[in-house]
Amino acid sequence: MKIILVGYMASGKTTIGKLLSESLELPFYDLDSIIEQEFKTTINEIFVQKGELFFRKNETELLKSFLNTTDHYVLALGG
Repeated sequence: MKIILVGYMASGKTTIGKLLSESLELPFYDLDSIIEQEFKTTINEIFVQKGELFFRKNETELLKSFLNTTDHYVLALGG
């Protein structure tokens, strides 16, 4: 099972995602956290240091990679 949550910033994707993952016994992932782990810095710092275009390109690539390599999850996307 794959569940992907999409919505505005601060709309509750992470909160609902964690509850869903617990209820369905699926791992929970947050795309922003995946990006921060990959670049070893915060989303804000990526924007400041590299710009939005860099961020969006890498966000797309990391999402594609995640979707192609991971099964059974609840995933919250960025706002």
